[in-house]
Amino acid sequence: MLVPFFCIISFISSLNFVSSYTNEALQDQVTNLFGLNEPINFNQFSGYLNLGETKKNIHYWLVESESTPAKDPLVFWTNGGPGCSGLIGFLTEQGPFRPDANGNLKMNEWRWNKIANMVFLEQPVGVGFSYSDDTSDYKIGDDQAAKDNLQTILEFLKKFPEFADSPLYITSESYGGHYMPTLAWEIIQYNENVESEDDKLNFKGFAVGNPYTDYYSGVGAEMETYWGKQLLPKPSWDKYVTAGCLEPANLLNNSVCSSLMLDFMKKIGNLNPYALDYPVCLSAQQVWLNEHMFSGNTELMYLHNSVPLKDEYEPCEDNYSADYLNREDVKNDLHVKTNIQWDECSRTVKYEYVDKMKPMEKYYNKILNSKSSPDLNILVYSGDDDGVCGTVGTQKWIYDLGFPVKSLWKTWEVDGQMAGYVTEFNTPFSNDSRFKFATVHFAGHEVPTYKPKEAFVLFQSYLNNDL
Repeated sequence: MLVPFFCIISFISSLNFVSSYTNEALQDQVTNLFGLNEPINFNQFSGYLNLGETKKNIHYWLVESESTPAKDPLVFWTNGGPGCSGLIGFLTEQGPFRPDANGNLKMNEWRWNKIANMVFLEQPVGVGFSYSDDTSDYKIGDDQAAKDNLQTILEFLKKFPEFADSPLYITSESYGGHYMPTLAWEIIQYNENVESEDDKLNFKGFAVGNPYTDYYSGVGAEMETYWGKQLLPKPSWDKYVTAGCLEPANLLNNSVCSSLMLDFMKKIGNLNPYALDYPVCLSAQQVWLNEHMFSGNTELMYLHNSVPLKDEYEPCEDNYSADYLNREDVKNDLHVKTNIQWDECSRTVKYEYVDKMKPMEKYYNKILNSKSSPDLNILVYSGDDDGVCGTVGTQKWIYDLGFPVKSLWKTWEVDGQMAGYVTEFNTPFSNDSRFKFATVHFAGHEVPTYKPKEAFVLFQSYLNNDL
């Protein structure tokens, strides 16, 4: 099905950001998109960014701001995993469109490109439509991912030089707890080493949701969240505590703790660990999580049956997105390789296991104490209905960084309703806090999926520095 003619006209007539784009950019312009049956007032581009002299090709999808793209921030988004696609964010979280079961695209009222130029990345190479002609590139870890992500940003700005002076932000969630601080530090070092001021990136900071910052913020916090929500019996939890399983080191080295954790996963039943109080659907992402954590132990797979929907949340949106992106006409519209089978989370990427164990706390101190970047702002936010990277895990590390509390646990509201809590920390080089921690009440792991308006308000407040 072709997009109606009036929609194609809206794409072309909205080319008013600059007098002309580069030829390379125009080749990536999305002028027709299957399932989009209403006009839009922003430009979008999709294609590949080749990383310099390598054989790595990173897929990006840019949607320009609906406000003033020439002045609005440039925000890069990637999902976590490691190895999950940024298009999860595009099609199920804060992107402009959400697919339905029939492949039609409906507008997301709380899309982030209302106020920012959003670039959704599929990284590292081997994720989604991103690929390399050298299969050894699929073995990667945190350090190389950070270098590749910096190169991706630089290649993007070559293709879209009109954004060179735009305020630059990087955003993510989940394993973005590793991607964001390592990439931020890579950008800071790049800016310190370039010879010309004109070549520096106008880097302003990063925001990361429900971050996997250290091993305990994942697995340990998940177990504590199940207990905190009273999804486990007290005798079982008492055994866990007595065995010393609250100590991070024991989670990896204590066989009793491992056995108890497996038992907990059985006991909670067919709940969605990404959003414990929301309806469930057997999604590819959930299958991937179980295979990743339990090495294919089918006894522990979540076998979800259909249940009534909760409010406007669509539990099978992940499935709709996968079906949509694997249409050949959609792949042609997006200028990607049609022989690639799109998956939410890659089984091609061989991510360094040891990197998943490394704590990221040191990066926050290095970044916020960097004299060369005294104006960077960092937001860590957490949906408190998440089990996978539970809020309790973030609270375990964020106060221990050593930054004095400026304002502790103040409520923030949306439409007169309590939306969560905000803590601000005193940080160097400014009287205003450059480091904030916000919770989003009743949001799951992917905050914009479950609380879209609250996520938009939080994002807007972060960009405006008025949380």
